[in-house]
Amino acid sequence: MSDPLKEKISQFLPASTKLLTSFELVKSGSIALFAFCTAAITGLTIFMSITTSEVIFEPLIVPSVFSDQGFSPEITTTRILDEVARINALSTSTKDKKNIGVKQPGDQLANLQALHGIDLRIVQQMVQNLFGVKKEKISGEITFYKENDRTIYQVRIRALPQNTLLVDFASTSNIPDVIKEIALKLIEKLDPAVAASYYRWNKDIDSAMRLIDEALRNQDLYDDNYALVGRAQIYIARKKFELAQQDIDRIFLADPKFVPAMTTQAYLFNEQKQYDKALEFALKAKVFWPERWQPYTNIGHALIGLGKPDEAEAAYISTIAYNPTWPIIYDEVASFFIQRGKPDRAEQVYHKGLVKFPEQPDLLLHYGQFLLAANRKEQALNYLVKAYRVNPNEVAVWAALLPLSGNTKDPVLVEVREKATTHINTKPETPTSQLLNTLLRAP
Repeated sequence: MSDPLKEKISQFLPASTKLLTSFELVKSGSIALFAFCTAAITGLTIFMSITTSEVIFEPLIVPSVFSDQGFSPEITTTRILDEVARINALSTSTKDKKNIGVKQPGDQLANLQALHGIDLRIVQQMVQNLFGVKKEKISGEITFYKENDRTIYQVRIRALPQNTLLVDFASTSNIPDVIKEIALKLIEKLDPAVAASYYRWNKDIDSAMRLIDEALRNQDLYDDNYALVGRAQIYIARKKFELAQQDIDRIFLADPKFVPAMTTQAYLFNEQKQYDKALEFALKAKVFWPERWQPYTNIGHALIGLGKPDEAEAAYISTIAYNPTWPIIYDEVASFFIQRGKPDRAEQVYHKGLVKFPEQPDLLLHYGQFLLAANRKEQALNYLVKAYRVNPNEVAVWAALLPLSGNTKDPVLVEVREKATTHINTKPETPTSQLLNTLLRAP
């Protein structure tokens, strides 16, 4: 049939026929697209199943004591992973996040995944079994026994398929604290550099040094520079400046552009009162970390040493804007603003710090003292009582609370007076006892 004739015939075809033809084309295209997408998703699932680095944390077997208090195997395991994530986030704030593709402290901890129900991970496991891929798992159990009316929990956790014992300890703590202990013991075994950082910022320096030695001793090299940074900062705090410099030099020899070492070098020079050199390294670090708080803190400290408080103030404002992950920074910056006669800005810094660290004892204490100085006693009492509950054996907190105790029957203030009295009777000649005695006798 000639083309002109076909055109004439097509003019007389009903519109429904044309629509049907278009529908069939769309339908065929949709089927093809669906098939392509299905194949792509299947391929991606297989690829991810084989290559994913997740470590499956199977629900721990728990005793009836746990279950009776609402801590089922799933809840217990989830709480452990929540605590691991919290410690990991707190302890890896110096990690160079731009160093993509390079294994760093905390990466393995971030790969821990709880196993819940039937989801994509179950599919991944099936695919892995099909292809003979062996993925790591963590499993274990918590048992208990009684001894002199005490409940003692025994925790054993292993890594499979190697059957490596990760955690093996006994505890008499309550269940929430046992969960925290498990998380920390896991971190010690899986990533000692992260555990060392956590211990250091909780002022347990002996444990921090022990875990730094472990990180440097094991065969993994990815965390050595971070461990050396941690040790150098401990040495700086202890005024062992030569040892700190040796660790920093060792890092720069391996990686001259390791930013945490730059910030630590600036910290060291500030402590040595070599403020020009400190500023030089802090500015170098800022080039690599323009949106991190660490360079700005060192810049501020160096500018204070160089007698430039106005410029230091701008650096400290930037420090707080980038949300420091160390509580002490909020304390230092707030003190700076108090000294400059800017209590409103100091209070803003305290507020921001306490939002991020609501139970940090030093922030609670110093903010309470700040409020006392402003004669805001009711507010001060609120924060000082919180500081006492977090750290009931801190004498500085007692000293802050005693002037507020008077003849009150508030149970916390009564308890503080009793502790102060006991301390005075036990060590009457010490300066601390003399101070407490003066505060107790004050009208």
